[in-house]
Amino acid sequence: MKTSICHACLLVLFFAVLAWAGAQAPTPIPTLAAPTLVPVISDDDGPSNTLPSESAVDEIIATGLFKVGVLYNEAPYSEYTLQGELRGFDIDLMRLIAEKWGEEIEFLQVTRENAHDQLNRGLIHAVVAAFPRYRDLDAQLEFSQTYYEGRQAMMVRADSVYGTLSELSSQPIGYVIGTRTEKALSLWGARLDASLNLKYYLTLDRAFSALTRGEIEGLVAEEQKLLNVSGDYADRVRILAEAVAREPRAVAVRRGDIAMRQLLSQSIQSLAKDNALQTLRREYFPEAEYPEGAVPLWDGIGESLSPAQYAGALRHPARYIVPQMQRSGVLRVGGVADDQSGLSSSRAQLTALNRAVVNELGRRWAVSVEIVSSGVDEARQLLANGGVDIVAGLTPDWRLATALDFSVPYLLHGDRLMVPARSQIGGFNDLRGRIIGVITGDAGARDRAQAWADSINASVRFFQTRADGAALNLLEFNNANAIYADSLQLIPHLQASPSALRLTERWYSRSYFSLGLPYNDLDFRLLVDYTLQELARDGTLWDLSAPFILSDEPPKFEIIPGAAAFAGINLAGP
Repeated sequence: MKTSICHACLLVLFFAVLAWAGAQAPTPIPTLAAPTLVPVISDDDGPSNTLPSESAVDEIIATGLFKVGVLYNEAPYSEYTLQGELRGFDIDLMRLIAEKWGEEIEFLQVTRENAHDQLNRGLIHAVVAAFPRYRDLDAQLEFSQTYYEGRQAMMVRADSVYGTLSELSSQPIGYVIGTRTEKALSLWGARLDASLNLKYYLTLDRAFSALTRGEIEGLVAEEQKLLNVSGDYADRVRILAEAVAREPRAVAVRRGDIAMRQLLSQSIQSLAKDNALQTLRREYFPEAEYPEGAVPLWDGIGESLSPAQYAGALRHPARYIVPQMQRSGVLRVGGVADDQSGLSSSRAQLTALNRAVVNELGRRWAVSVEIVSSGVDEARQLLANGGVDIVAGLTPDWRLATALDFSVPYLLHGDRLMVPARSQIGGFNDLRGRIIGVITGDAGARDRAQAWADSINASVRFFQTRADGAALNLLEFNNANAIYADSLQLIPHLQASPSALRLTERWYSRSYFSLGLPYNDLDFRLLVDYTLQELARDGTLWDLSAPFILSDEPPKFEIIPGAAAFAGINLAGP
């Protein structure tokens, strides 16, 4: 008995000493340093990290099993329930993908700390839920097409006088220490080039209480977490529309495994095309908006998809563009015509845009641009043979995905309806029994328009017009009630007669222009993508694309959050 009592006394004394030591220890002060990309280019013309010799796709084909690493505590994306079941948005998405492939799926628990190792050792083929995509992660992982964009959001009290982020930049802002919010706040402070007035809390509950008591003017956290913590007090707070940082959700795969990345990206686009992705989003995020075109769709998605389409597709470049370009000081570009004679006005403007985009890339990278005159098909062949580094003005196409890579889009275009500004026409439903004009030379325009009319059982008639006469036939000669054509052909008329013409709201098709890139040269693709995103962020892309964009329809391309630097290059430009 005495021995038991002594042991108990010693335990009490031990925990008392620990408590005293904790009380004496200084309160930790978080350091919010802006994340810096680690260059991943080595001196020997290749990536510094070990590249896989075999794609995860080949193992999936051999075993019939798709192994996915998931977190067990990241609701609503993935969680292990009290009933012993895995559920969540990402879980259901991966199940849909495996079903589309006709393969079995196995979920394996990972943590944020061991997921990279699990991928590199081949114990899993992909990771979801653990890593919202930030640029600094691209030095360690490769990411699929974005399938959902969350955000780090700012919550204020309902009666707060503050309505924008800029108004709150000098006010006391709360956050939870040790969370991803620290990274978002670092990037926000870096964009402002200012020191934020930050106050950290150990839990979101404490931070929320501080907000409601008036100790802080704003609270930053992932939006879903803010909605959860404020559930019973939703009338006392509001979330600002502007995001502190947008957080794209994508599937992480082993760096250099382009075959696995492309297979997953095509699968995500296929689910978006079939509206299965939108249905899943509405189930888990009913309050969130899902704008049309949120997932850009490439041409050639196809009706069926299987890993066999990417079997043996993992190849690594014989040379890497970034170190070569840095040594030579030259960027070789194909697909830009030197002679613009004989081109239509819209085609000549597009050629000028392609040239302006690649020239801006060269300016920001401090290299000269060498135009290698070639047609599109010839330029693609030159790219495959190392004759050029980049091809301008390509439409991303899955049928080419095992031969070359594509950058993020830099121009959106597609079928629209142009009508007189005072017309009440809002779409095909208002064109029953009326006349639709189509442009001579666009052989498929009539069929595409007829398909939309047939989808609502509308009877329509057609009139053909030359491109330069479309506005006259609509406004002066009354030969048509609307013109159905690609926006590239309609925008010049709208810019010439902005008060007389307008486009209806709906896009009837969406297509993109991207830059063609060498196959599996990941670091060059990241350099190109980040730079195009910086052009979009600072408005340069808007200025260059002005001939193709209406003033009330700014392009909304995805921007991966992170520092405006890569491989020692300042992408924000001189």
